[in-house]
Amino acid sequence: MSKAALDAQTKINFVLPHVPIDKRIIPNDMLRSSLFNISNHNRQRENLKDKKLCTFKSTEMFYTGEELRQDDEDVWLQLIYLASKNQTEEIHFKPYTFLSQLGWPKRTQYKDSLIRALDRMSASTLKIYNRDFKQGIVFSLIRKYEWFDSDRTKLKNLVVWLEPEIVRLFAVLGRMYSKINWEQRKKLKLLAKWLHAFYSTHADPKPIHISKLMELSGSKTKEFKHFKAMLINALIELVKIGFLEQDIFIDKKFYVHVNRKKLAYKWVSYE
Repeated sequence: MSKAALDAQTKINFVLPHVPIDKRIIPNDMLRSSLFNISNHNRQRENLKDKKLCTFKSTEMFYTGEELRQDDEDVWLQLIYLASKNQTEEIHFKPYTFLSQLGWPKRTQYKDSLIRALDRMSASTLKIYNRDFKQGIVFSLIRKYEWFDSDRTKLKNLVVWLEPEIVRLFAVLGRMYSKINWEQRKKLKLLAKWLHAFYSTHADPKPIHISKLMELSGSKTKEFKHFKAMLINALIELVKIGFLEQDIFIDKKFYVHVNRKKLAYKWVSYE
């Protein structure tokens, strides 16, 4: 089969779930893990080699590459949205338009941050095995991207290619994926962002121990009490944006109890 035919076949088979304009999607296994951790820009990123990540219940995950954080997740969520919108693994966009869609300032330093995120994800290897599905997958978060043309002149548009396995990630292992409220996410700080995504995978969240949230979020905080204080502030953020109910509490055994805000439905009578 010719390369053109293979490319055409890939395009035909590249089908992602529909994503509403105000939502972004990502498999639950990725959200319930320390893949995109909550470290900030003041801490140097580690280079990881087949690092076993902290995961939730039935999933095992190993990562090779430069450490990923919440800013990388922002970028990946938007790439998946654009790929879904056009049903193609080849994504074209203007850098500053993309920054605006992320809610990042349209400045050179943030454009450089976007390029570094693409560098990290194109040089990554992620292994996910789900014991419930008895299936695994190995892939890079993005296959490649173009930023310079042959004359080393910066392109007006960035072009990013996703791996074909991304489709399988959503179709098989990712049959359980969550929709993230995009406008809410853009208002949040790092830990609140991670919690917002994590609790988006639970319609009726069960109590979970603070130490487990500390591990799953990839927190580098050394003191339990310091993480607890950060956690309380982050949960308050989620209440303020209307994602969680106000009745959050931490019991004597340090289990966190929250309730998702229920959507208000408008009933229409035809009588």
